[in-house]
This record gives sequence, C-alpha cells and structure tokens, in this order.
Amino acid sequence: MVTSCLLTSTFSPLKKKIRDGRIEALWAEMKSEGLGALIVAGRGLITQYGYLEYVTGYCPQVRLAYAVVVPGEEPIMVLPTTSDAWFAKQATQLADVRAAGQGDVISEQDSLPQVIAAVVNEYHADGGKIGVVGLRHIVPVGDYDMLRAALPSAQLTDATALVGRIKAVKVQEEIDEVLRSAVIADAGLQVFHERAGVGVPGWELWGDMQREVRRRGAREVLIMVGTKPYFNDVPTADPLVEGDLASVYVEITGPNGFWVEKASLFAVGQISSEKRRMAETTLAAHEAAQTQMRVGRTAADVATAIEKIAAPEGVDFGIWHGHGVGIDHDTPVLTESDNTILLEGMVLALHPNFVNSHLTEGASVADTFVIQQGAPLQASNIAQQIFQIGEGN
Repeated sequence: MVTSCLLTSTFSPLKKKIRDGRIEALWAEMKSEGLGALIVAGRGLITQYGYLEYVTGYCPQVRLAYAVVVPGEEPIMVLPTTSDAWFAKQATQLADVRAAGQGDVISEQDSLPQVIAAVVNEYHADGGKIGVVGLRHIVPVGDYDMLRAALPSAQLTDATALVGRIKAVKVQEEIDEVLRSAVIADAGLQVFHERAGVGVPGWELWGDMQREVRRRGAREVLIMVGTKPYFNDVPTADPLVEGDLASVYVEITGPNGFWVEKASLFAVGQISSEKRRMAETTLAAHEAAQTQMRVGRTAADVATAIEKIAAPEGVDFGIWHGHGVGIDHDTPVLTESDNTILLEGMVLALHPNFVNSHLTEGASVADTFVIQQGAPLQASNIAQQIFQIGEGN
C-alpha cells in the first residue's frame, strides 16, 4: 500500500518544499516569456480547481479565487470571503492572503479584480505583460473586463499553457499521491463487483461506491454506471437486468487533490454477441494504446493506436481517448492532433470508449498510467477484463 507523503493535518515542510519548487519553475517560465506578473484563477470544480491548488496548495470548495505570482515572491492569494481566506491561510501558510467580497456565486458585489489590480500595482507590474491562467475556461468575462479597466497599461495574455507545462510532469512525491488515489478508486470499483446483480438499482450501487471512496478520503468524486451506448450517465433507480453490459467508472481525487480514473466492464448474465464485440474491441484498444505510452512518443501516437483498432470494427468514439491527470486534469489530450511529446513523470488517464454505428451498444474502460522508462506503470491493481456478474456465456 502506498503511504501518503503529502497528507498531514497541517502545512508540512515537505508540502512547502514541493510548492517552492513549483514556484521557482514558474518564475523561470515567467522570465522567459517576459511576464511581470501571473494571475492564477481557480474554482472548486473538476477541471477548474487544479491551477490554483497547484500553485498555492488551496482552492475553495465552490467559489472563485485567485493568486498573484510575481518573480521572487510567494503567491498572494485573493479570496471571496474571510472564511475562504482563513482556510487558505491554514492550508498554505502563505504570508499574504486577502479577502475581497461576500462570496455569493451570483453576486455582482465581489471585488476580486480590484484587489488583484492593487496587488499588481504594489509590485509595480502594472505597466507590462501579465499572464492570466484559466483565462479561457475559468475567469468570468466580467472579471476580465474589470481587470482590463483596473490595469489599463498592462497587456493581459493567456498563460494557462505556461503553468500546464510545469504541472504535467510530476515529481516522485506527486506520483506517490496518484498511486494513493488509485488505491481508493480500486476499492470503489471492488464494491460494485461485490454488490452488483440482477435487480439491484443504480442508485443503490452508486451510493455504496460513494460511501466506500468517501470513507477512504476521496474529495472530488465521479461515479458512473453506464449500460447505455455511452458511459457517462447519471445514476437512476433503474436496476441492472440480464444481458446488460455495464461500463463502471470511478473517477476521484484523493485527499491531496490528485486525480485518477478507473473503469471496467461488467457483463450481467449472458450478453449479446454485439455487446461482447464492443467490449473486446475496447479492451484491445486499451492494450494497444499502452504500447505507445513511452518516453519520446506523442499523445497522437497513443490516440492513433486506439483508432487503428477501432477503424476495421466500424465503431465511433463517445469522447476523446484520454488526457493528463495530476492535481485536476492536465495536458496532453489523447487525440490524433495533439503532438505533445510524452515525458517521464507525466500521468495519463486512458479511456477508450466506443459506440457501434447504430448507436445501440457501447463500451468503455479507463486506467491511469505513469510514464516512465520502459512500459508505463498502471496505477490500479485491477487488471482489465470483462468481469462476469451472475451466469454468463
């Protein structure tokens, strides 16, 4: 079992060491791109919390918050309430944490951009190039307009990729946390295997799996039990029935925010030949993709391996084939258009998902892999196969 290197009840020297290394890397990237300041946005939602938590060590559960990074200085956090500021201070031990609003997610009264501008002015960075992290998918248009008005002499530019490049490659302590999260995800999937059966409602299975991963420390949780052509469905009262092929997903972050994805296929009794074909094609693509997960290959190479399996079977894709993970989602994205070179220390969530041409049957699996010298390290201890529930064929 992996023991947590980072998880402690208080801000630890190891956490500070890791964050300091991240900040120094940011300073170097900022210098190379001529940035006088970096504004990092985050909100407590999947795909939106990661940049802020990566840079500071904290992101509010729901509300929007920011950090300002200037070369040679610790991040300065700007949060919407005094409550958020208190929790941020405990979690990060940063010297400068400021509250700037009332925190209502639909309020027009919060003044985060004005406080951000004041910080930028204090460090005399208001007259040059300023990078904004999360500009396209996190920062509200209203905040962007207020920042432009409050910093009229500054050139605001999207710097999301700057942080993304650093964030995509993990140090060993971060990889240990990924493996810790994977143990929790495996436990959730095992609960489904133990309790699934004909007549068991989706809600009941979902609740049992939620309880298992939550009691082990999972923070963000996505659990999906899909028996339809596409896997990403919400739980319902509908029970499992004879002949179902279930794509069962456990996507979680562990106690320190590190994301993993695990999904397997379960046949309920005897399944049709078409369902079995979809399942076997998915598993073949999952195996083929792993052969391309090597240092020096590209994200496109992994995607191409999947699509070569899919093409002769006449199947289509529900979503893209996977993406980087760490503290939230990371780059690269596993598509044929992403030529990002795979580096040692990257962590990839691989999730081939196929649907047949009639949109009647589908299958999907997922695993999290650490890129290393040689074959990738699979974070889960559960091998991929078609698991049988009840009597099968």
